[in-house]
Parts: sequence; C-alpha cells; structure tokens
Amino acid sequence: MKKIILTLLMLGVLAPQLVAQVYSLEQLKQASLENNRRIREAELNVEASNEIVSNAFTNFFPSVNAQAVTMKATDYLLQMETPEMQLPVYDGDLSTSTDLFTYIPGLSIEALDYMNVGLVTAIQPLYTGGRIRTGYKLAKLGKEINEQALDISTDEVLVTTEVYYWSLLSLQEKQETLARYEKLLISLLNDVQTAFDAGLINQSDVLKVKLNLNEIASNKLKLKNGITLTKMALAQHAGLEYSEKLSISDTSFTTISPFELFFEPQLAVQQRTEIKMFGGVVTAEELKKKMTKGEYLPQVAIGIQGQYLDLEDNPYSLGIAFATVSIPLSDWWGGSHKIQQHNIEIDIAQNNLEETSELIQLQIQKAYTELEESYLQIEVAESAVNQASEYLKVSTDNYDAGIISTSDLLEAQALHQEALDRLVDAQSVYQIKRIQYLQSIAMI
Repeated sequence: MKKIILTLLMLGVLAPQLVAQVYSLEQLKQASLENNRRIREAELNVEASNEIVSNAFTNFFPSVNAQAVTMKATDYLLQMETPEMQLPVYDGDLSTSTDLFTYIPGLSIEALDYMNVGLVTAIQPLYTGGRIRTGYKLAKLGKEINEQALDISTDEVLVTTEVYYWSLLSLQEKQETLARYEKLLISLLNDVQTAFDAGLINQSDVLKVKLNLNEIASNKLKLKNGITLTKMALAQHAGLEYSEKLSISDTSFTTISPFELFFEPQLAVQQRTEIKMFGGVVTAEELKKKMTKGEYLPQVAIGIQGQYLDLEDNPYSLGIAFATVSIPLSDWWGGSHKIQQHNIEIDIAQNNLEETSELIQLQIQKAYTELEESYLQIEVAESAVNQASEYLKVSTDNYDAGIISTSDLLEAQALHQEALDRLVDAQSVYQIKRIQYLQSIAMI
C-alpha cells in the first residue's frame, strides 16, 4: 500500500511535466507579442514618448518660481556711533548769527542681525517665436515615430515566430520520414540476413544495409538536436518555459498560389511603416528648423511677483506686475547659418525617404519573386517524390523477383528518402517566404 501511495504521489508531481504542451501558430504569435523582450523595449520607448509629450504640454502654462532666504548674522551688519554735540539754531537766515544751541546726545546704532525674504514669481510667455507650439508638435511626432517602431518590431517578431514554427515542423516531418525509412531498412536487414544465413547472398549485402542503418542513427541524432534547439529558440522568443514536451499543432504544410497574395509594389510601398517613419523624420527636421527660427524672433512674456521682507521685526509685502520683451539682435547673423544647416538636413532626410522608397519597392519585388520560386520548387519536389516512389516500387518488385541486387534497392530507397526531404524543405521554405512577402507588403 505504501508503494502504491508513493507511486501515485510521484505521478501527481510528474503528470504536468509529462503532458504535451501543444501550441498552435496563433497561440505562439500571441505569446510572442505579450512576452518578447524586443516588443517590451519598444513599448517602453512609447511610454517614454508619452511622458515627453506631457512635459512639452506644460510649457503652455505659466512657470512659477518660489524663493526664500533667511539670514542670521553673528553680529549686527549695520553699526554706527555718533558723538554728543551742540548744534546752532538758525531762524532760516544763514547770514545772521545766533547764540542759541541745541544739545544732541551721542548715539549708538546697531541693526540688521537677521533678515527673512520670500519671493514668488509667475511668468506667462505670450510669444516665443512659436517654439512652444512647435516643441509640442515635435514631441507628438516623436511619439508617433516610436509607435511606428513598435509596429515594425511587432511585425518582425511575428515573422520570426513563423520562421521557428515552420522550421520545427520541417524537422519533425523529416524525423517521421526518417523513421519510416529506418523501418524499411530494418525489414530489409532481416531479409538479407536470412538470405545470407541461407547462403543465397554475400555478406557485403548485409554490411551495406547495416551501414545505411548507422547513417540513419547519425541523422536521427542530428534531427533530435535540431528539434531541441529550435524548440528552445521558439520558447525563448515567445517567452515560454522550455519543455521537451513542447509541440506544435500543425502536422502538415498547406500552400496557396502566390497569385492570390500579389499586391502592386507601388501601392504596397505607401503602406510600409518605414515610409511613414522616414516621412516623420522629414517633418521633424522641418519642425527643428522652425524651432531655430523661433530663437531669433522677439520673446514676449508677462508676469507677477509677490515679495515678503522681514527686517528688524518690521515685515512688509509687495506685489509687482511686469512685462518683458527680448530681441536677440546679436544672434541674427549666426542664426542664418544654423537655418541653412537645417535646410541641408531636410534635404538629406528627403533624400533618405526617396531612397528608402525605391529600396522597399525592390524588396517587395524580390520577396514576390522568391515566393513564386519557392512555390515552383514545391511542384518540382512533388514530381520528384512521385518519380522516386514509382522507382522504389519497381525496384522493390524487381528485388523481390531477384532481378536487382540489394545495392540497387538501397539506392532506390535513398533516392526516395532524399526526394521526401527536399519536398519538406520546399514546403517549409514556401511558408517562410510567404510570411516574409506579407511583411514586405505590410499585410501581416
């Protein structure tokens, strides 16, 4: 009973690990979008852009500055002593003399050993050469560009997910084909071993079959390692915990004609996010030029200031309203060169936009050409499989009839195996070229 209970407990612990983790392509895409680190970085850039926009918006409101100063001296700052004296008294006419005098006693003055000052200033810019509004537009444009970069990262992550997915399916298909080939060779080995024991064939025929089985064992190991590495890469890319039980739901490839996916390259270019981004760069350079121009225009602002002063227990407060006008006269000469520099940078950005548009159009055309080629390769591979299957059938019948040798049959089986592998490769390549073409026309 104890052994039974222990066994049940162990199965309870291991059961989740033994259950296959089957994922569809859409599930893996969704997991990649939620967990991929590259997308997370792009999302953080968008969040940072939101903060930049919010910060730029605050420039439309008054800037408020508060200052407070308190001072306590070790001694009085103002110290004065006057001696006692007799001052003559006049009736207002200095030409007349008088014998009357007024006594002034000596004085000792000590003041200002502490001071408290408080200032609050609010300034509202009325005109800054358009820099506040332009800066806000520039911040919003930066946010749009980061959002477009997020879209590009998203597309690339989805494409990579499909590449891993179809590569894994290709390896699994090859593994199954190799298993069927191995089964045939094991059956053949039993036949040739029986024939050799009966003295009907040479030992070399047995050795040839065993050599092929050894090669299959080597290929099985390579496929197993390839599957493991692809699963690990897919799990890391999708943010999933790796498990040997990870598997995909598709068990075969489906293809459609490239003609059904075709989209006019000249129209597809305008849908590409990269074109929108480079267009945003041109706009950004134009806004930077406006910002520079604004630096050399008059700056007008109004403000108010509240003052509080406490000296010798005699506090008082004061309010001031003011207006400022600033004209940067000395900067006009150097500013013309800065504006010309911005004109050049605008031309560079425009040139990059046009070049990118041309390159993307070529990329789209190349992607479609490769898609067509991969589709035709499937047809060629299917034809080769049919021919190899027929050749294998004829060779098997001839071998059973004793017309051909074991070597001829092994060659026919090897040709059939190679044809099946080439078909799987062609189907896998087509799926990858399909998603790459859809990415090139912004149709993911």
